[in-house]
This record gives sequence, structure tokens and C-alpha cells, in this order.
Amino acid sequence: MSNQFLDDDEPPMLMDGDDVDSAPAPAPAPAPTRPTKIDPVPVTIVTGFLGSGKTTLITRLLNDPTHHKRIAVILNEFGESAGIDKSLTVGKNGEMFEEWLELANGCLCCSVKDAGVKAIENLLKQKGRFDYVMLETTGLADPGPIASMFWLDEALQSDVYLDGIVTVVDAKFTPEYLAETKEDQGVNECERQIAMADRIIVNKEDLISPDQMLRLESAIRDINSIAPIVKTTRSQVDMDFILDLGAFSGRSVDWFESASAAAQARKSGRSHIDKRVSTIVFAMPEIISQSKLDSWLQALLWEKTLLGNDGSGTNSSAHQMEVLRMKAIVNDGGAAKVVVQAVKELYDRQIGAPWAAGEERYSKVVFIGRSLDGGILEHAFRSYCIA
Repeated sequence: MSNQFLDDDEPPMLMDGDDVDSAPAPAPAPAPTRPTKIDPVPVTIVTGFLGSGKTTLITRLLNDPTHHKRIAVILNEFGESAGIDKSLTVGKNGEMFEEWLELANGCLCCSVKDAGVKAIENLLKQKGRFDYVMLETTGLADPGPIASMFWLDEALQSDVYLDGIVTVVDAKFTPEYLAETKEDQGVNECERQIAMADRIIVNKEDLISPDQMLRLESAIRDINSIAPIVKTTRSQVDMDFILDLGAFSGRSVDWFESASAAAQARKSGRSHIDKRVSTIVFAMPEIISQSKLDSWLQALLWEKTLLGNDGSGTNSSAHQMEVLRMKAIVNDGGAAKVVVQAVKELYDRQIGAPWAAGEERYSKVVFIGRSLDGGILEHAFRSYCIA
């Protein structure tokens, strides 16, 4: 037997047979210690148009004594409106953290050049464990690519995971923002931020009339019919509304069921096709094949084609459908509900709550996107995905 501590060129040392019998038995190797499992830290993306009140919301969160959480707030734009003196610190590698400020309650504000997963993981390692990470985007940011960075497969064992997307809406100016038309006729930034949201905060309600608020709520609901909405002044929001949402996990079943029912009721009497961003909902009692559903979603999200619809991938007005967000509860014939979600080109399936005894089993699907044709989407889904 070779000895790993000897030079590879030296012959191995041999022991006489008598020596082997008299040699003391080696001490048993210590049992390997398992590394302590540390739960990953939830990340909430806070987005919203310029001046909507994101920084005010973050400042309130940091100074709220009721949540008892050590929170790291990551800012793309370290706004002067936060009213916090800034201190400049360069990270050990000289490239990571532009600015950071530790608060007396253990929370942390910092601005980073790279708001990616690795940057935040390195921040957690440098500054210690946090209970929560809030990532505030720039006012014109599309939250889709940012969400894709943090919506990671559990097998990657990241230190962070995506908990939800919160969009702050400026009650006074959002109607103007929504009316803007991009040169390429695509979805404008304000529409995208509302479409992607798991929670919507309509801020500055004191600046508009009740009639204007009703019209604004209707416009928001036309885009995203499933995200809960709260109206507020100066971003005064119950922290339970934005923390620990579990929006990208199997825990999202409960609120999704009631929200999707409300969304389905709104679609009655509306045209199938909406060239702007809208919500499409349909439900069915049949069992869905998970393998067929995978193929159907991959074709729709990756190749922009609709299996079960002659592969055309277009709606009846020849406009290609653009899916921004998708949520579904699927009955695959198993004991538990299957939660399916998609953000842009990414999608995931997770096991949700078990079906209750005697509960009516069904599948319910919600799409949020541009130029969606509800009739064609539902027909293609039924034609291809039913087991």
C-alpha cells in the first residue's frame, strides 16, 4: 500500500509479518461532520417608474421596528431622496461595492455595480448573514431579466432565492406613462413593471380624485388581474404585504386561486385579442400531462410557436404573442397541486398543497402578455396538454 506522504519516486516501506501483528491498531477515523445547512435568504425586487416612491418605501422598511429582520437593501441608484449620508467603501477585490451604510438596527444599505446573484452572495459573505434582501431597481428597469437572475434551480444551492416582485405605481402620472408608445411598438417600461408584479402598491393616492383612482385601478387590472393591490400615501404599507410572499414557490397557491377567479370574471364581455398587455385566464377539469405541458411551454416561450394550433404561433390578427408572465395550478392526476410559473423564457414546476378530500380538481392557467388571443391560447392548450 502506498503512503501519500512519501515521495512518489521512493519505494514503499515494507513491514515484516511479525511487525504487522504487533503493530498497534490504527485509531478509528472520526465520523465526518455534516456541514450545517443554512437556509437561503429571500430576495424581493422592488421596481416602479421614476419618482413612484420606491426609495420612500425602502426607507420606511429599514426604519420599521415591527418586522425584526436584518435587511440588506441593494440599490442600483443610491438616491439622495433617501436622506441618508453616503460613505464610500471599496470591496476587497476593488470592484464590488461602490457604497454601503450600516444602520443601528443591523440593516444595511449598499449600492453595487453588479446587482447579480454573485454580487449579493459576496455581500452576504462579507457583511454576515441577513434575514432578507431588497433589491431596488432603476426607474426604467425591466424587472424580467433581473427576476431571471435570482429565480434559480434549487440544485444550484444559491445563498439567495427570489421571493417576489413588488411594483410601486405613481397614482398621478401612471396614466400618462401607460399611454406612451415606444418607437418599436413594443411594451413600454411602465406596462412591463405592472405586468411582472406579484404585489402592486398604488402610491400618492392623495394626489388624485376617487374617479381617477377607479380608472387607474381598472387600467392596472386590465394589464395584471392577479396581483393584489394596495393604495397608499407616502408608501405607508403593511410590511406583510411585501415580505415573505413565496410568490415563486409552491406556497403561492392560496392567493393565486382567489386572484385568478377575480381575473377570470373580468374577462367576460372583452375581446379575445388585446394588442396591449393584458391578462388571459382559463380553467378546465381534465388531467394535464406534465410532459406535454413541458413541450407546449418550451415551444411557446422559446420558439414562439403554439403546439396544438397548427404550429402557427400567431393570433388571428397575425400579431405574435409576447408572454411576460404565466402562473398555473395544474391537476396532473397526482395527490398534490402542481404550481407552474414562467417569467419571459424561464419556467418552473413545483409541488404545491395536496388536494383536499372531496375537493374539485381542476387546472387553471393565467397568462400576462402582449397581443394575447385568449381563444387561441386556450384551444391550443386543451388540444395539446390534456393527458
